Amino acid sequence: MARRYIISLTGSNRVGVLAAVTTALDELRGNLWEANISVMQPFCSILLTADFPDDRSESIVSDHIRDLCRPYAVEVRLTEPAAESGILTPPTVKFVLTVRGSDKPGMLRLLATKMAELSVDIRNLYAERCERDQSFVMELELAIPMSLNLARVSEQISARCVELGLQLTLEPFSEFFARCGGNLRDSVRATTRM
Repeated sequence: MARRYIISLTGSNRVGVLAAVTTALDELRGNLWEANISVMQPFCSILLTADFPDDRSESIVSDHIRDLCRPYAVEVRLTEPAAESGILTPPTVKFVLTVRGSDKPGMLRLLATKMAELSVDIRNLYAERCERDQSFVMELELAIPMSLNLARVSEQISARCVELGLQLTLEPFSEFFARCGGNLRDSVRATTRM
């Protein structure tokens, strides 16, 4: 049976970090399941999920990755998720919420709080500020439990956005994907960098 680890690396954005960590995975006979790289110049974060043979303890995996990544001065963190977490995730439907408005402190907190109140999971998020007019654009990929009344959830999300003076679009993920390929970052940047 394989041991699954979640590996996160953070540090300065340098060429070769991904090559180093994937070399470490290969040498440890790790099988990569999922990977995500995010760059906010001059920094970078890499998040990976991988399975390893049973004899690869957390300390063996983390020490080997740290050794190969040492030249890049990244911080390495390893987590072994509990095999039986006891958390059941209900069936959901995916939506994308796009909000635009004046950049003011607390906007993300107020939106995230509303999502938590509604039991809506934020699965992905990208936001960027537009310097020319001090506005921002943010897109959130939402997982809305199918057991909820979708019209009511939509009304409450809309009410919170209106309360904050934000323009919003809430659309099924499939429509968002058809319109712009499903990439939150590219979609936001197309708006803020025009």
